[in-house]
Amino acid sequence: MTCPLLFAFLLAAVDRPVIDLSGGKVQPVPMAVAPALGTPEAGAAVEAVLSQDFDRSGLFRLLDPASFLAAADEPLSGFNYGPWQSVGAQALVKLSCEAPGAEVKCDMRLYDAARGQELLHGTYAAPRPALRLLAHRFGDDVVRYFTREPGVFQTRIAWVRESEPGKQVVASDWDGYAPLPLTAATINLLPSWSPDGKSIAFSSFREGTGAHLFQVDVATQKIRPLLLTGDFATGASWSPDGTRLVYSSSQNDNTDVYLAQADGSGAKRLTDSRGIDISASFSPDGKRIAFVSDRAGTPQIYTMAVDGSDVRRLTFQGNYNQEPAWSPKGDLIAFSGRDEHRVFDLYTVALDGGKVTRLTQNQGTNEKPAWAPNGRYLLFSSTRTGKRQIWMTQPDGSGQRQVTNEKGGASDPAWGPLAK
Repeated sequence: MTCPLLFAFLLAAVDRPVIDLSGGKVQPVPMAVAPALGTPEAGAAVEAVLSQDFDRSGLFRLLDPASFLAAADEPLSGFNYGPWQSVGAQALVKLSCEAPGAEVKCDMRLYDAARGQELLHGTYAAPRPALRLLAHRFGDDVVRYFTREPGVFQTRIAWVRESEPGKQVVASDWDGYAPLPLTAATINLLPSWSPDGKSIAFSSFREGTGAHLFQVDVATQKIRPLLLTGDFATGASWSPDGTRLVYSSSQNDNTDVYLAQADGSGAKRLTDSRGIDISASFSPDGKRIAFVSDRAGTPQIYTMAVDGSDVRRLTFQGNYNQEPAWSPKGDLIAFSGRDEHRVFDLYTVALDGGKVTRLTQNQGTNEKPAWAPNGRYLLFSSTRTGKRQIWMTQPDGSGQRQVTNEKGGASDPAWGPLAK
């Protein structure tokens, strides 16, 4: 759902606290989210969404409300910081929401409880159906304040819902809330967001002649063919500027990586090896492409220039590496690899030096990594609870959390662009 979201924003003139994201491990800031004031129903709903966002971010350690010493009806300002300091709160969020009609309006504030200073003060308003977006917006403002980087609470994700009738592409909030089916439940796979977030390319057997590429408009759910050439065309990935896409296609019994214009025209073959070349994805600067090839005997991750030249092998460990996903920061490629127990786990490999880091182990089969647009999180599918579901992790493998809980399972996640 799209809607107008009005807000006011004020920075206090204090020494700005910053969460250090430069190292491997982030030290979460102890945070208290005070009980919401005002209209109980609206306030409680916004408070719940905010708390979940902050908790899932890995940037904050939420304090148990049962430990709070301050009165539940304590005002938004002019209060005593002592009770919050006593429970160990460094960051303190306070809010008051009113919902007199069709609109919800919230006064939301962030304090440095340890130093007794107001950091942010915003007034946010949205229609009742968009109440969650109101909370996500303030949450992203808090993240940006502490990290000087954009948050992801307003982003959307896409994934494949698995059911007895088939597989359908679904879009939802970043936390899996409000799933919106975009296709019928036939056999649809591998969604990929356009950089503007307005459409999704996906692979489908809907024409009955093998998998080919289609595009769905997220707002209208209107579907159009994108590429119907060859025995199959699958696994589209958009260039960062949205003008081109790479994909794999089999023509004359040879599977290679191709580059085409965003509308599917002007296709050009980039690889021409004796092996199978698939799973292509662009670098964040659009100058290189990662892909999988078994040209050396086993599937491994390679990169090449966008014109197909300067091919370099990136992975040398393991005998089956697949599904490369280039980080938005350009320093890492996430992939899934088969281990000695013949199950797939998640890894990252550094572009500089080739260091491989394992993110999952002994937790079922873990596949299809997809980066958040700020590079701070990865989505992936996992069978650790039985049926495949979408999970989230930080790039070092910490903070793993389940995102979907679909009866038939969920797979093939893709993370949409940052909100504008």
